[in-house]
Amino acid sequence: MLQDFKASRFTWFWVPTIGYCVLIFVLSSVSKGVYIPSPFGFDKVLHVIEYGILGFLLARSLANYRSRFSNGSLVIWVVALVALYGVSDEVHQFFVPGRNASVWDVMADSLGAVFGGFFYVRFFHVGQIEGNG
Repeated sequence: MLQDFKASRFTWFWVPTIGYCVLIFVLSSVSKGVYIPSPFGFDKVLHVIEYGILGFLLARSLANYRSRFSNGSLVIWVVALVALYGVSDEVHQFFVPGRNASVWDVMADSLGAVFGGFFYVRFFHVGQIEGNG
């Protein structure tokens, strides 16, 4: 019974996060034919949104799966882990034909993680620290 509960908590909180990481990896594996610069850095806005979603999902996973984080430490962990994933994604893209790696993309990814983590903490983390043990 307890094992089923733990498995269902893992499925509910971590599978969406891991699945979204896999989706990002798969999309990063697609070669682009011709690079067309987007106006006003629109591609960076997409990075912020994409990694904002990941930041939200990771905050949700960390806060609800046997973790006891203060709001500040939760956001710090989310930003650090999502930024590392962003770096690994850019390294991965470096080896994909037609793709390139960019420090600016990692910065946009990290900004998205900040937004996603803060959004989770602001609207969903209230009162969930206690009793997650």
